[in-house]
Amino acid sequence: MSKHKKRQRYRKRKKGPATPMLLTAYNYKLMLYGVLCVLIGFGGMYIEGQQFGVFSLYIAPLLVLGGFILVAIAVFRPDPAHDAADEKPQESTRKSSSSE
Repeated sequence: MSKHKKRQRYRKRKKGPATPMLLTAYNYKLMLYGVLCVLIGFGGMYIEGQQFGVFSLYIAPLLVLGGFILVAIAVFRPDPAHDAADEKPQESTRKSSSSE
């Protein structure tokens, strides 16, 4: 009897993650682009090496700021394609119930 109960317990286990991933591939791509902007901005400030150069004084800080903003957007913004996929089944159920 105890062997039979153990077999049932193993069959009931679910495979896969218990909770869905919070970030999608879209979010990771945005995050990668933001990190690249930050690295290019800091690299540009380092490579130019002039205190009053145009790139190191104006362009590179804007790249760094834009990169940090892009990373923040990547963390907090949901994937628009994922949201659209969630809404489609709800619309189809509404249409079928309204036609009755």
